[in-house]
Amino acid sequence: MTSISLHALPDPLQKIHRTLLHSAPQAVLVGGAVRDALLNAPVHDLDYVLPRGGMSSARRLADALGGAYYALDVERDVGRVVWSESAGSPWVVDVAAWQAPTLLADLQGRDFTVNAMALLPDGRLYDPLDGQQDLQQGCLRPCSAHSLADDPIRSLRAVRFLLQLDYHPAPDLAALVMAVAPRLHEISAERRRDEWLKILKLPAPERAFAWLHAWGLLPHILPDMLPLQGLTQPAIHAYDAYRHTVAVLQWMAVIDEALRRRQPPSGALAACITETLAPYQPTLAAYLRTELVQDRPRWLWLRFAALAHDWGKPQTLTQDTQGQIHFFGHETISAQRAEQWLYDYHAAKAERLFVRTVCGQHMRPVHLLADGQAPSRRAIFRLLRDTGDAALGIILLHIADHCATIGPDLSPADLAEYLQRVMLLAAPLLDAPPHTAIPQPLLTGKTLIQQFALAPGPLIGDLLAGLQEAQAVGEVETLEQANAWVQDQLAIRDL
Repeated sequence: MTSISLHALPDPLQKIHRTLLHSAPQAVLVGGAVRDALLNAPVHDLDYVLPRGGMSSARRLADALGGAYYALDVERDVGRVVWSESAGSPWVVDVAAWQAPTLLADLQGRDFTVNAMALLPDGRLYDPLDGQQDLQQGCLRPCSAHSLADDPIRSLRAVRFLLQLDYHPAPDLAALVMAVAPRLHEISAERRRDEWLKILKLPAPERAFAWLHAWGLLPHILPDMLPLQGLTQPAIHAYDAYRHTVAVLQWMAVIDEALRRRQPPSGALAACITETLAPYQPTLAAYLRTELVQDRPRWLWLRFAALAHDWGKPQTLTQDTQGQIHFFGHETISAQRAEQWLYDYHAAKAERLFVRTVCGQHMRPVHLLADGQAPSRRAIFRLLRDTGDAALGIILLHIADHCATIGPDLSPADLAEYLQRVMLLAAPLLDAPPHTAIPQPLLTGKTLIQQFALAPGPLIGDLLAGLQEAQAVGEVETLEQANAWVQDQLAIRDL
C-alpha cells in the first residue's frame, strides 16, 4: 500500500483529520480528497466513512472544532460540518456510515475507481480497485459494470471528471453512459441541476458538449440545444446556430475567467479583451462574483444565458423574398424557454429573473451600437431602467456573442476597435453610481396630485417616469425645473 503524508496537506486539513480520528478512530478519508492529494492538487471538501455513527461523529467534530453541524441525510446517517480557521475559506466535511457491510463493499459501490480510494487511519492508502493506476494512466473507469445504473446522475458526473481531470474514458464508459442517459429523469431536478452547474463552472465548459452530444445526454439535460443543430444563420455568422451557441459559451467563459483573474489570457483575442476591459476589471469582477443564491454567482448564470440566448431561433425562423434569413423576436422565446428550464430545475426567483432579462434583452446592444455612434444618455438610461442589474451582464454577453458570430476571421485589431465601441455603452454604467443613472424623481405622486390638481391614475405614473428620464439625461436638475417640466407636459397633453 502507498502512504500519503499528512504533513504535505494543508494545516486545516491536518487539524480536521486529527480531531475526527481522536473521537472516531475508525474514520477513513475517501473520495476526491484522496484523489487530489495523490495528484498534488488542492484539496477542498472532505468525505469520511466509518462503520456506523456518521451523524454523531460529525456532531462531535463540529463541537471540537467550533464549526457548524448539519444533519445532511438522516436515512443514510450522513452529517456535515462547516468550519473555517481564522478568515480562511470554509472547509466542508461530510461524515457518513458505510453504505455497505464492509469498507471494500462501500468503495465498490462508488462511481469511479479514481474516487474509490481510502486513506486509512494509519496513513496507508487502501486501493482495492486500482484507482491509483487509473490516475497514473489518466483513465476514468467505473467501479463496476453497474456503477452508472445504480445512480444515473453519474453519467453527467463522468463528463465533468473527464474535463476536470483531463482524462480519457475507459473503453466501456461510453456504452454505459448511453445505456443510462434515458434514466436521468429518475433523478431529482435539484441533483440534475447541481451536477450540470458543476460542469458549467469548469474553466472551459464548452468542451463538455462533445461528450454530451456523443453520449446522448443532451436530450435529457438541455433539450433546447437539439433544434439548433444544423440551423442555418445569416451570412454574418461563421457557424450554424448550435456551433454558434457553444462558441458563445466558450467566449463567455473566457471573458469571466479573465475578469475574475482566474487564469491568464490564452491567445491574442483573449489578451485583447483582458487589456481593453482592464480599467473596469475590479468593478466587473465584483459584479460577476455577486451571488444570486449561495454558491451560484452571476458569472455562472451568464454562462447559462450564453447557452440559452438563441433557444428561440428555431421557432422564429423566416426567410424573405431575397432569401435572407431572419429570427425576429427570437429573444423573447429564448427568454421564455430559459425561464422554463430554470423553473423545472427549481432555480431561485432571482436567478430566473436575471437569466430571463439577459436572454430577453440580449439584442439591445446590437441596436444601440448599430450606427457606430456613442449611445445617447437617454438610450443608456432606458437600458438600465428596463434591465436593472442585468444591464452589465447583457453587455458582457454581447461581447461573447460578437466574438462567436465572427468566428475565426475575427482579428485582435477588429476586436479592439469593437470593444472600444461597446465600452461607450458600458462605461457610463460603470462610472456613475446607480442613483445617478436612475435618479429618484424630484417630485412625488402626492405632490403632482396636490400641486397640479390631478386625479390619481395612469397619468401620474407616466409623469413620474418621464421626469425620472429627464433628470437622468440632464434636462431637469432642480425642483423649479421639475415643476416647469410637468407644466410643459400637461400643456402638451391639452393641445
